[in-house]
This record gives sequence, C-alpha cells and structure tokens, in this order.
Amino acid sequence: MITTPREQRVLVRARRTRRSAGVVLFLSFLDIFALLPTVGPHVEELGGGDAAIGAAVGAYSASNLPANVIGGILVDKWGRRRVLLLGLGLAALAVAAYAAATTVGAFVGVRVLHGLAGGVLIPAVFAAAGDRAEPGHTGRSFGRLGALIGAAAVVAPATAGIVRQTVSTEAVFLGVAGLLALAFVIAWWGVFDRLTTPEAAAPSGADQVGRAMRALLADPTLRRALAATATLTAGVGVLAGFLPGRAEGLGADPSVVGILFTIYAVVAAGMMLSPLAGRVDRGRALATAAVGLLVLALSLATLTFAAALWVAVVASALFGAGYGLVFPAVTGTTSLLATDATRGRAFGLFNMAFSLGLAVGPPVVGWAAQVTPALDVFIPAAVLCLGVGAWLLVSGGPHRPSRGDT
Repeated sequence: MITTPREQRVLVRARRTRRSAGVVLFLSFLDIFALLPTVGPHVEELGGGDAAIGAAVGAYSASNLPANVIGGILVDKWGRRRVLLLGLGLAALAVAAYAAATTVGAFVGVRVLHGLAGGVLIPAVFAAAGDRAEPGHTGRSFGRLGALIGAAAVVAPATAGIVRQTVSTEAVFLGVAGLLALAFVIAWWGVFDRLTTPEAAAPSGADQVGRAMRALLADPTLRRALAATATLTAGVGVLAGFLPGRAEGLGADPSVVGILFTIYAVVAAGMMLSPLAGRVDRGRALATAAVGLLVLALSLATLTFAAALWVAVVASALFGAGYGLVFPAVTGTTSLLATDATRGRAFGLFNMAFSLGLAVGPPVVGWAAQVTPALDVFIPAAVLCLGVGAWLLVSGGPHRPSRGDT
C-alpha cells in the first residue's frame, strides 16, 4: 500500500520508465534496421566497391563490440539515465553526419562513432527496463521488449527503402537522426534511475570492476544464456543472408522474400507476447531457450530440403517461433541474475554476445559452404542450434534466477 508522497513519486517514475524504455528501445532499433538496407547502396553512391561496403558494415561492429562492455560498466557507474542520454545524443549526431559524409573514408569514420554510441545505448535501455520489471513478470516484460524489436524489424527496412527510392539516401539518414532525437526527448522526460541502497552501489576502481565482471562470467547460468544468445543471432544472420537467395531460387520475387521475413517477425512477436515468455520467472528459462534453439534447428533444416515456396513459409514461421522462445528466456535470465550494481555489465555482455553471433555466424557458415560444395549453407547453422540446444537441456536443468537487489 502506498502511504507517502515519496512512494507515490517512486511508483509514477517506475511506470513512466517502463513505458518510456519500451518506446526508446523501439526507436533505437528502428535506427539499426533502417540502416541495414541503406549502408551498402550509399557506399556505392560514394564510389566504393565491395571492399568499401565490407569496411563500412564491419566498422560498426568493430567499435560496437568493445563498446558493449565499456558501456555496461558506465551504465553501472554513472546510472542508466545519464548513459542512455549520452548514447542517444551521440547516435543522433552520428546518423545525421552520414548525410554530410562525402567520401568513403569519412563515412566509415562516422560508422565507428555510431557503433560506439550503439554500444553504450542498448545496455543502458535494457538495464533500465530490467530495473523496473515487476517482480515475477521479468520474462513477460522482456517478451514485450522483444516484440517491439520485432516490430522495428518489420517496419524499418521497408520504410527506409521507400524513402531512399522516392526521396534520397540522405533523407533516410536525417529521418532516422530525427527519430533518435525524439528518443532523447522521451528518455529525458521518462527514464529515471531507481534509487539504490549504499550496499547496492556500483563497485568503483579497476580491481572492483574486474571482480564484478568476473563474478558475472563465473555464473554458469549466465554463460549458458550468453551462448544461447550468440547461437540465436548466428542463426538470424544466416537466415537474413541466405534466405533471399533460397526463396528466389524457388521462384519468389523480392516482395515475397520480404513477406517471409514479416512472417518470421510476426510469429516471433506473438510468441514473446504469449504466457510462454513468463517461464523465465518460473525457473524454466534454460529449458525454454533450449526448446527454442531446437525449433530454430528444425527451421533451418527445413530450408535445406525446401523444394517449394510454401515450405520456406513454414520454415520462416518456425524460425519466428524459436526466436520468440529464446529471446525472453535469455534477456530475462540476464536481468534476474544481475543486481542493480551489475545489471549494466550483464547487459553489456549480453549485447556483446548478440553482436558476436551476427558478426561471426554468417561469414563462417558461408565459408564452410564455399569450401564444401556439397554442404547446404543452412546445415552448419542448424547443427549449431541443435548442439547448443541439446547442451542446454542436459547441462542446465531447472534454475530459478534470483534477484540480488530485492
């Protein structure tokens, strides 16, 4: 029961933070997904070839990966709100600067800055959401966030393509920068740090920070969640890279290929909004992630033997179901295993695993298929999902993460 004006203010801030964090996360991922189909064509417009496109794409990941860890530390040290505003401000400036870059070198340099901004931004918004998740509803909370990311994945690429075709690539950059500026305003108005006790304050000093990070990595449940995260995104990268070619080989035109990804995103969102996302709060997070990875393996194996377009449709729906099981499980587990003092670091590690799967999975799978012509490109990814899913089932078991901050 709320008895004092201070408790009322705390409750209002908690509700506002939950809602605002979701909107900010959606706008932040609009940035990511809108630029996916835009960067390559823009580099070509600047006169760059395949190597330049690869450098531009890789520059973001190269700076984003270490920034995830550094950003997580800063989130715990400086607070979620301050780092979130810093990341949003830098990201808005970086995306606007894309429109002003007139050479490939300048564009790649801006990509590095954008990767740094994203590396501190995403752990901050996830940590803020984790702080404010209602007790017993962490899985559902992160399921809703995952659904918002899925919505961004559906809306942003198509919208960016239309704007680029009807107006210009620069208009895409400026539009996305405007959305990030809007996210900055929303975060300024609506995202607040939760008050903590002195005992829950973030550790300071290099030695204490290192011990906190090692303690997180020493937790076997968190390590399994990170492995499942990297495996999930490796599968996503393989699907994004090779499904269009497979579908077109089955007679689909580009618009139908887009529908396949829409089916995947809609099914994933439905799963993440369902009661299944709450299994993380009932001690079944690892088992749920394992089942999700096995469904992903089935989806990828189905694509291997697809002889008709309708089979690819089924495979896309299966992939969405698997994603919808894994994402709330791994994000909810990451939040529950951390405390207020370490949640930023935990989500820094989570986002590093997330980015690592995307960065490593597609090129490794593509290389394996190239050196072994008889090997279908989806088989290595299916085997990876199958292996990690089976490992989670036999090594994890039921586990109820505890909130050290409650």
